[in-house]
Amino acid sequence: MATSPKKETPDSGVLQDKPDAAAARHGDHDRIVMASRRADGSMDQINPEFIGDKDTALAAAREQLAVQAVSAVDVAARGVTSGPADDGTGSSEPDADVKALQDAQEQAKREAEAKAEREVEQLHQGLGD
Repeated sequence: MATSPKKETPDSGVLQDKPDAAAARHGDHDRIVMASRRADGSMDQINPEFIGDKDTALAAAREQLAVQAVSAVDVAARGVTSGPADDGTGSSEPDADVKALQDAQEQAKREAEAKAEREVEQLHQGLGD
C-alpha cells in the first residue's frame, strides 16, 4: 500500500506542535461539572458548558462562589480585630465589627449563590448524552 507524505502546512488539519490560546478560542469549548474560578469569581474556562447532573453542578457552583465571596469579605476587612477590653475583661455582647462582618459575609454569600444559579441555568447542557 502506498502512502503519501504528510503535509506540514498550517491549514492541512495537522495538530499543532505548540497550541496557542487563540486556537482554543476559535471553536473549542470546555465541558465542565465544576468551574475553575479566577480571583474575581469569573469562570476560567473557554466558552464553558455545564454537563452532568444539573443539581450537582448547581450545588458545586453555589458552594464555590459562596466560599469565594465570604473570603473576599474577610480579605477586605483584614484590619478588623476584636479582643478583650483594656482592663482584660470580655463582654457577653457580640462585637459590632464582627457582627457587621458576618452580615457582609451573608450578603456576599446570597449574591454568590444567586450568580451560581444564573450561570448553571444559562450554561447547563444536560447529561452529555
